[in-house]
Amino acid sequence: NDNKKIDKFIRLESENNNISKNNIRLQIGNYKSFLIHGKSKIFEYNNWNSYLNLYHKSNLKGIYHKNNNQFNESDIYLYLKHSKRNNTFDVLFNFKKIITGYYGYDIENLPVNEVDFDDIKINNSKYSIDYGYSYSKKKISVRIENKNSFYKDLLYDEYNNIINLKLNYLFSKKLNFLVTFNNDYYHLNSFDKLKINTYNLSGLVNYNVENFYLLIGGKFNQSSKNYKGKSKNFGGLYPIVNLKYKLNNLSFNVNYGGGLFSNKYSEKIYSNPFIYDPFIFGKINNTNEKFNINTSMEYQLNNNGNIKLAFTRKTLNGFTNYTYNNAEKDNYPFPTRTPIYLYTLIRYDENTYVSQLNFSFKFPINSYINPSLDFVYRVFDHEEYKYDLDTDVLYKPLYTLNIKNEISYNKLKSNIGIHLLLDSYAMDFNSNIININDYMNLYLYSNYQLNDKISFELDINNILNKRNEFYFMYPELGFNAMAGILLKFW
Repeated sequence: NDNKKIDKFIRLESENNNISKNNIRLQIGNYKSFLIHGKSKIFEYNNWNSYLNLYHKSNLKGIYHKNNNQFNESDIYLYLKHSKRNNTFDVLFNFKKIITGYYGYDIENLPVNEVDFDDIKINNSKYSIDYGYSYSKKKISVRIENKNSFYKDLLYDEYNNIINLKLNYLFSKKLNFLVTFNNDYYHLNSFDKLKINTYNLSGLVNYNVENFYLLIGGKFNQSSKNYKGKSKNFGGLYPIVNLKYKLNNLSFNVNYGGGLFSNKYSEKIYSNPFIYDPFIFGKINNTNEKFNINTSMEYQLNNNGNIKLAFTRKTLNGFTNYTYNNAEKDNYPFPTRTPIYLYTLIRYDENTYVSQLNFSFKFPINSYINPSLDFVYRVFDHEEYKYDLDTDVLYKPLYTLNIKNEISYNKLKSNIGIHLLLDSYAMDFNSNIININDYMNLYLYSNYQLNDKISFELDINNILNKRNEFYFMYPELGFNAMAGILLKFW
């Protein structure tokens, strides 16, 4: 997903190792900003382990819209694990909350105090409980998971239940067989109800030697959508091929596949919190990835650097994108006379073709000079339209560039870089497609380690004080600096 993600996902079991570090980070900054992020092992007794991850970040005002520009995000994880012999049972509890506002209005000629924050407030929350069981012995390993989440905001209630089953059989050190099953049940509720039920079954053979890796197989996907008493089914068979080959310092990778992937309301909100559409039901459904090929070539340099070139081509049916919700412009749901820019989704039932070219390198020279670059060129083409600028390309920059340099000197470590989003288009209040200002974030992060347990941090963004809008009409903070301390316990 190329969108900016707000949520921070922590996976179960083996992928959850980062949570076990015992530390707490505290920062404060301008715009009444505050950050607390703590990770801690709560207890370890016999075969039991428990970890807690607490995250909260907020700014209570902004540069253009004062307190209407505030953003508050909280994320709490509690992880429990019991292991004995070949068996492991784990549970992950999560609570996520975001409070911000629909502050996408033009401040020119706006009367003072025309818009009150309580009138445009966004308040959403998500609870989830995931539990799993793992068994491994000799040549067989099994993993079963059940994930449940409950989401609520001003317009919708959402429930999602996912069941995963994974069975791996090791024929030899070089060859293994893998079977996976997934059932994803999704329910969106408001004045209407939407239900989507998706099944996935995969069979894969994996062959792996020193310089060669081959994964080959296929998967069967089936999905049904039920809305207003009508049911729609679709799916199919999709091949899976993943080939890797390494020759000295040069490696090649080819990945071919496809399948159904979900488009869920809460996921769209966490990608863009400024979506407002009471009639979004018809735009939520799985996307059929008919074709997806990823190829890459990487050369490993002798000084721990690398150069990588990658190309991706996708054919999507049911592609979704953000667009201006002009249906609400004459009927704003807020007690204000000020026009507010609201987003909705647009869905294409015809094919959409996505091509992406990536070039990156990392070239460390010494402890002072460790530059890296990541460049992305991305093109969207919808077969229904024969000209370049239509709603399938809105809010998606043609070019993305991130350049940074890492500096290390004694106890000081710093990153300085620039993040650019170039050649982007949006729809204005009159539904005209316009070219918007480039996004430019010059940033600096520094960490000074006083001793093994105490470090001081400085995090500065938007050093040039640009009016950056990742979401059109919703400016981010101007020059913002946060300073604080990182404490490590044991």
